[in-house]
Amino acid sequence: MQGAVRAFHRALDRRPHRFRTLIDLATAHLRANDDPGAQRALSRARDADPARFDARAARLLARWGFELEAVGRAPPQPRPQPVPQGVVVRRRSVTAQSLPFGDCCNLDEYARFRAMPPITRAEIESLDWDRVIDDLLEE
Repeated sequence: MQGAVRAFHRALDRRPHRFRTLIDLATAHLRANDDPGAQRALSRARDADPARFDARAARLLARWGFELEAVGRAPPQPRPQPVPQGVVVRRRSVTAQSLPFGDCCNLDEYARFRAMPPITRAEIESLDWDRVIDDLLEE
């Protein structure tokens, strides 16, 4: 994917405001698990042609299984709370952060999950649930 990213950057050196190349660059960044790079490319695409961005960006990203809303949304930042005077605050280091895509570990996994078709009632009814439970409980 890094080769594709470099190629799109070279193309943008020649025509820096080309909307479709910016969207393709964002897609290449997403496929390379580079969310900040994708957000920068999407921002440039929005600046290059706002009307076209609103009309086409979500559909172009969806072709590769990405959702525009999920890409553009940054994890919420906690707001600092006022500290009463005279109180000493000790901050703990946080090692685990909440995932912006639920149980999915990255955007690719989230996109693959979202692209899966829904489970039908026939599939649910055709399963031998006793065997499924036995498989899950095996050690």
